[in-house]
Amino acid sequence: MKFTYIPVLIAFTMLLQSCVSLEKFKDLNEDYSLVNERNENLKEEGSNLELTNTELNENLSRLTDQINDLELDTVSLGKNYRRKDRAYNDLNSSYELLAKNNSSAMAKQAKNNRNLMERLGQLELDLQDREKAIESREQDLSKLKDLLKEKDENLSRLKSSVSDALLGFSGEGLSLNQRDGKLYVSLENSLLFASGSWKVNQKGKNAIGELAKVLVKHSDLQIMIEGHTDDVPYNGSGVIKDNWDLSVMRATSIVRILNDKTGLNAKQITAAGKASFSPLVGNTSVENRAVNRRTEIILSPNVDALMNLLE
Repeated sequence: MKFTYIPVLIAFTMLLQSCVSLEKFKDLNEDYSLVNERNENLKEEGSNLELTNTELNENLSRLTDQINDLELDTVSLGKNYRRKDRAYNDLNSSYELLAKNNSSAMAKQAKNNRNLMERLGQLELDLQDREKAIESREQDLSKLKDLLKEKDENLSRLKSSVSDALLGFSGEGLSLNQRDGKLYVSLENSLLFASGSWKVNQKGKNAIGELAKVLVKHSDLQIMIEGHTDDVPYNGSGVIKDNWDLSVMRATSIVRILNDKTGLNAKQITAAGKASFSPLVGNTSVENRAVNRRTEIILSPNVDALMNLLE
């Protein structure tokens, strides 16, 4: 506002002095116009600067607020960092302890694993040995089955041969039975001996002779001669005291015939007396006692090969 009085002052000064020329006045007026224009420009620039300053102040205020917020965030972040740092240190300590313990556990487990592998290896070897043993037993079992089959077939053939040889004595107290892997040739004493005697009669000798023709062809047979009586006590005199003696003497008489007159090897033959203690039926009648008074010739095939396999 102070610049409004300048032209008046200048005009007044010029009038007072009266020495100022019109041309100079024009120059001064032009200068005044320029100065006034510049003043307007400066006023406009000042207004713009004031706006800029206001904006800058507003920006400064916002930045200050942001700085304050950042400072608060920094404090919060610092607290969180320190808390997480402590948690990290605790976790790291726990991890190191766990790693140490885990190393010990792993070493122990590794040792256990080695022991287990050694046991598994030994078990595998044992299993292989067992498999070999089983295979060997299976082979032995197969051989055993073959030998049993062969034995049964031989025994059946022997039974057939004995049956054919003794066919002429059928119905005279002679019977054949195959049981327990043996062939039982049972001859009632009426076919062989007189009552109370151990001397073989002629019919008995003939029967034994026919049987011997078959037996002499089987050198691998074991022949057991068993004498049996009923339960009636022996009433004779002389060297025979009781049914034990009588049963043994009758068995021995058969052995002598087989050994002396047929050529059978004595090593194949065994004599035994059973008296009345192995009856076929109860001694409750005359007929039953007749059945129990008998001589049994028991034929057993050689089972050495079977016994070797079983052992």
